[in-house]
Amino acid sequence: METIQKARTLLKQEETLLLLFIVIVTLISPIFSPEFFTSYNFSNLLRQISYPAIVSIGMLLTVLIGGIDLSVGSVMQAVSLTAIMLVQLQAPTGVIVIVVLALGLFLGLMNGMLITFGKLQPFIVTLGTKVIIDGTTLFMTKGKGISGEASDSFLSIGGGYMGAIPNPVIIMLVLYIIGFILLNKTIFGRQIYSVGSNRVAAYNSGINVKKVQLSVYALSGLFAAIAGLLIASRTGAYQPMSGNSGATGMELSAIAAVVVGGASLSGGKGTIWGAFLGALLAGLLFNLLVFLNMNPYIQQFILGIIILAAVIFSASKNRK
Repeated sequence: METIQKARTLLKQEETLLLLFIVIVTLISPIFSPEFFTSYNFSNLLRQISYPAIVSIGMLLTVLIGGIDLSVGSVMQAVSLTAIMLVQLQAPTGVIVIVVLALGLFLGLMNGMLITFGKLQPFIVTLGTKVIIDGTTLFMTKGKGISGEASDSFLSIGGGYMGAIPNPVIIMLVLYIIGFILLNKTIFGRQIYSVGSNRVAAYNSGINVKKVQLSVYALSGLFAAIAGLLIASRTGAYQPMSGNSGATGMELSAIAAVVVGGASLSGGKGTIWGAFLGALLAGLLFNLLVFLNMNPYIQQFILGIIILAAVIFSASKNRK
């Protein structure tokens, strides 16, 4: 019990420090661009943050059980492609939403089954499915973008507003509230932490470890599908992209958010609030780099440095 309390105290300290960094970045950004505090920039910034932030919820769940999901960006690509193909077939918006979310759940469940019943390493499994999905989408499109005559109801999902707030931001906030309730107020949430902290002890205490694993990876696929749907419905088109707008790099953005937010890659440690702060800080930093006209490749380099620094910091705290 004392160990758990120390871990919680440590997490709160890390989250407080993270919040301080966010305040500092926010205060210095106007120095480099007077446009930072404009409503347009804030709206665009929050929209861009919402995609990796949503994916980060699923990534956090997999990390909490001691796993990882490198296929989330590719699931987004598959979902976006499927959505636009259904748009071309003039499928109703409700049908498109159901089909693509079911696809995300299915792909996540496949990862979970291979890891759970095949007893394979999550890193290898999700890397393999990532390559398979990427290869399939590239083969189907020959590496080119596709578009269709999307309905207003479909476009409003990712491109609409609720007042002055973009719909993706509203959806992100709702999902984070759900994630908080799931992890902190339900038996399933406690089971996730137990499995990540000590898998054998969790099994011996009566927790169905296999069921938890399957559920977590299915949810990871679902959250990735939601982000993919939002991107597709914003533009009404599928376009192989990189960075925060597409598949390549999205898994890195999600991992960065989770790790910077205080989660341990060994499992059992992390909070939904920390993941949100991590995604927010990463988004603010990239926004600042854009104002500085930083080369996009340098941005990826900096992202890698952020992940490495967060892992080193977390490891040093754990040793202490």
